[in-house]
Amino acid sequence: MNFRNVDQEKRKIRANVDLTPLIDVVFQLLIFFMLSSTFVVQTSIQIEMPRAEGAEKLEQKDLSITLTVDEGGPENGGAIFIDSDPIHTWEQLSERLAAEVADRGEEEPLLLIRADGRVPMARTVRVWGIATSVGIQRFGVAAQPLEEE
Repeated sequence: MNFRNVDQEKRKIRANVDLTPLIDVVFQLLIFFMLSSTFVVQTSIQIEMPRAEGAEKLEQKDLSITLTVDEGGPENGGAIFIDSDPIHTWEQLSERLAAEVADRGEEEPLLLIRADGRVPMARTVRVWGIATSVGIQRFGVAAQPLEEE
């Protein structure tokens, strides 16, 4: 019997791991995340904000009301949004703001009013009055800084 030949065959067999499928999966995941991260959708409402001297960036806001000049909204004078939710009547605006104030309890919410520059001042004042009537005391009005010429 020749045992030497059998020993050589046993020594030649080695276990190894094929990394090719793992590399393929990691590469595909990398491509997926690179592509999906570039498709972030902007959900903001486009308006032309007025310009003001001394406009500063507001770091904290609790609520945002956006006033637009297109059709829709209360009395068909322009759409109104709380954050990104459309408001159809003045009563709905009042109820929604009252609910937001009630949800916050002791904490006073800061309301940011983002009005298009073409929105009539009377409409902005009416929204401001509704907000005051439900207990909101802290306000901010959105504006863009003046461009240096």
